Amino acid sequence: MEPTKKVDVALVSDDEIPTCFEVLSKSFGNDAPFVGVYFPRHATTAGRAQGSKRLAVWKQSEESSTFLKAVARDNQGGQETIVGFAVWTYMKEAPPAELDKTENVEEVWPDEGDREYMTRLWRDYVGPRSQAIADSEGKGVYVLELLAVHPDHQRLGAGRALVEWGTQAADERGIKAVVEGTQVARRLYEKCGFRAKIEEMRFEVGDVFAERKKPKLIFMVRE
Repeated sequence: MEPTKKVDVALVSDDEIPTCFEVLSKSFGNDAPFVGVYFPRHATTAGRAQGSKRLAVWKQSEESSTFLKAVARDNQGGQETIVGFAVWTYMKEAPPAELDKTENVEEVWPDEGDREYMTRLWRDYVGPRSQAIADSEGKGVYVLELLAVHPDHQRLGAGRALVEWGTQAADERGIKAVVEGTQVARRLYEKCGFRAKIEEMRFEVGDVFAERKKPKLIFMVRE
């Protein structure tokens, strides 16, 4: 019988970023349109290197963001394995609606069409969280910006542990937590107290991108 595994949540170190990005990439695969556009070619060696670099810059430059890992070990105290990854951000100000204010867009999306498509997605993506921040009357909100669990390590409680780290932090401040979630993760978020405020977020990308697969995300809030 396989040993029972225990999952703990801890802070991510700088040298663990590539491993965490690999978890993210394998978690979403090719089934998440927003992740696929936001992290171009994330399943390739070059794409993972670029994605890891962007995460490292984010981690080192944004004090309000907390990078977390879910670590599994067996009851015999065996070797640790990073099985989950999350980023929670305490936001008191709305994020820029223009992508080029937060990213080196020419470097990340060298193709002009991909760059314009991501720019339009981003503008609509940050809208609901920006409204939640505005509605907080200066208190701010906790935003679950990334959540990923390695597909080989499901059902260990890693996702729930990572989500509950942030909901507890939000409770301690007496503020709301929000997430732009996928339908796959909806049940987990509901178990952690989130409720859908927008059943399907709208992405107005224009006729020129009508053939591209748009994200299907739910904007969820935990009071």
